[in-house]
Amino acid sequence: MELLVFLGIFGLLVLIELYYYRRHAMDELDLDVHFSQSIAQFGETIEVIEIAQNSKKLPLPFLILKFETPMSLEFQDMTNTSISDLLYREDMLTMKAYSRHTRRIKAKCTHRGFFSFARVLISTSDLLLIEKITKEYPNEASITVLPERVSSDHIKTLMSITFSDIVQRRTLLTDPFSFAGIREYQPWDPMRTINWTATAKAGDFMVNQTTSTSTRKVSIFVNLEFYNTKHSDSLLEKAISLAYSYMCELSEAGIPSAIFTNGRDITSGTLITSNSSSTVDNITRRAIELARIDLTQEVLPFYELVDQYSGSIGQDDFILVISPKCDQELMSIIMNLKSKKSSLLWVRPCYRGATAPKTKIDSNLASNYMEWELLGHD
Repeated sequence: MELLVFLGIFGLLVLIELYYYRRHAMDELDLDVHFSQSIAQFGETIEVIEIAQNSKKLPLPFLILKFETPMSLEFQDMTNTSISDLLYREDMLTMKAYSRHTRRIKAKCTHRGFFSFARVLISTSDLLLIEKITKEYPNEASITVLPERVSSDHIKTLMSITFSDIVQRRTLLTDPFSFAGIREYQPWDPMRTINWTATAKAGDFMVNQTTSTSTRKVSIFVNLEFYNTKHSDSLLEKAISLAYSYMCELSEAGIPSAIFTNGRDITSGTLITSNSSSTVDNITRRAIELARIDLTQEVLPFYELVDQYSGSIGQDDFILVISPKCDQELMSIIMNLKSKKSSLLWVRPCYRGATAPKTKIDSNLASNYMEWELLGHD
């Protein structure tokens, strides 16, 4: 009889405990999962910060945090991570009464893009581990990973071609008495521009910058149309990286540039285009815009992009077309653009050893065509 009474009382206490935890386990429980920074460079290691706080006297035997992360974030510790179309991160911790827990997880940014944590799932239990209690928390955390900065001899060649076209054409219009600043020496700079006093102080060659009475800019057209029947996008990513790197190099050399792409923003769907500038703030803003291009959205046909923006280009401006796609239609567009503008170069990213394009490069474009050969394959 006493045993039955004990069991009855014990069962009643269990029911009360379970009922109480069902009603109050998630009360005054705050959670925040965010990135250590809002903007990151390609290849940079950042932190995903988890902060959980239990502001009540009721202890929780465990707390499981589960959230989705993009495949482009490579966690250094993959112990609690499962992989499918996304990475599913799951971390367990204990939460005493009136306690706070912070965990920092290092992750490497391996892909350009705009990424966010839309929601976080929390699971806990009652003290006797009888029932699992789950709640979904809204979360507003995002990070923009900038495109990869290309560092290769190809960029140096591209800059040399640009300077040979731009600098030589404005040499006669340069005012040698109009001082614009000092910058590091580049291989294409004439020796007469070296500032020997600044060179002695810096320990490296520095050159004077003078202003020109006629400023020319560079216009960059990036074609993000698919280049094969498989709808591969690896070379499109390389095209974005090349445009970003070239734009940065131009800015560091004090040359204004404009960029026009037929790609669309990941959230607004608007075209990613920008007027000419070489300031650091504008370069950062344009880098963010390039990072937000969503290659899964339908792009604007390249001929429409050229028709829409070619009229805003100066007659003497240098035009760079970056396009992995190579067919007769594209060459006709570039030929038409070349007939209107005097200085033009088409750079085609392609994989080394890949088969040549089915369409042979027009002889009239041969001197305005360059291949950027890359290792790898689609």
